[in-house]
Amino acid sequence: MCNRHSTLFRALFLVNFLITLGFGVSDAFFPLYCQSIGARGLFLGVAVGGYALSKILFSPFMGSLADQVGHRVVILASLALYLLISSAYLLIDDMTVIVMLRLLQGVSCAMFRPILQAMVALHTAPERRSTVLGGFDSSFYAALCLGPVVGGVLMDLWGFHGLFVSLVGCCLTALVLAACTLPPDTCPKPAQHAVGDTPASSAVAVLVSSSATLRGLLVFIVGRGCGITACATFWPIMLYTKVGLNGLKVGIIMASTTFMMTLLLRPLGVVADRLPRRLLVAAGGIAVPLLYLLLPLASDFMQTLGVSLGIGAFSALSQPAVSALLAEEGERLGMGGTLGSFHAFLNLGFVLGPLVGSALFAVAGIQSVFVAISIIGLLTTLGFCLHTGTSVRRAQLCRTY
Repeated sequence: MCNRHSTLFRALFLVNFLITLGFGVSDAFFPLYCQSIGARGLFLGVAVGGYALSKILFSPFMGSLADQVGHRVVILASLALYLLISSAYLLIDDMTVIVMLRLLQGVSCAMFRPILQAMVALHTAPERRSTVLGGFDSSFYAALCLGPVVGGVLMDLWGFHGLFVSLVGCCLTALVLAACTLPPDTCPKPAQHAVGDTPASSAVAVLVSSSATLRGLLVFIVGRGCGITACATFWPIMLYTKVGLNGLKVGIIMASTTFMMTLLLRPLGVVADRLPRRLLVAAGGIAVPLLYLLLPLASDFMQTLGVSLGIGAFSALSQPAVSALLAEEGERLGMGGTLGSFHAFLNLGFVLGPLVGSALFAVAGIQSVFVAISIIGLLTTLGFCLHTGTSVRRAQLCRTY
């Protein structure tokens, strides 16, 4: 990577880390904040769930918009909106307005993370994309590890006000850093986008004209997202009630998966630049659901920690390969639109996980949740294999004839 691209990567890495840390600090305690200002029932559910819904609806549109008006413009607009929302949290305690702010925060996220990844991919040589994108994603997971810890300290010292002040500081620093370091957009629009296309029509075009590989990746990520949020929701309950662990041990186990991904994403990205990427996606996609089946069987802290570390390791095995395959599709269909559509399907999985888990928990008990997300994960990985297998066979036929 040349010096210019190295400087850009470091800037994007820090911007991603700051934004993820800021909202990781505040989001860990956001439901408590909503309850403290009187949110109950529907309001609380909409405030928490509306954020994901906004990302589902707006990610493809914002990605296609960025391909047309420029990635730098959209990233700076998202950071400015993040700063505005964060400042409003300090000044407003009306729950109706808070719900609106959360919906806007989802729009900001739809403008931010997919576009940031698109910019990294566009400035990286294809043969190094798994390595670079794996290293870049470690900024996200490192911030996720630190966020709840830093937030807990700030909450004890200064309450909710301290959380939102830190959030404003992170957003302001990220905005200034991005404004000073991000280069003007120079990449051409994708050839498939005709002059006069709107972002909405371009977003639809990405999904309609997507290749078998992209369709396989979209199927795969729904299953992965479903498993992530179902585990985050129901695993702590099982650790408390079935395994009988205390709060500290539960926290260590819940953080260990993210910690393992932070450590392994870059080195496994190097692996993904040397081995067949589809094989690595399939291997990680099979291993993680099988490990979900072991969660109800773990009977003590060390067994559960071992399974958690395994989930993190095999998740890291597939993620850089997924990112590189997405970048290949983005070069054809538009990087922003492709990554935006991918994040929309990821957030669809995030929403489905708790919904499916809650229904099964009520009917068949908590163990059924982990059996279900294992089956979903294996089926969506099978879907990826079938789609990408078709894609590879077509490519071989094209080379033959």
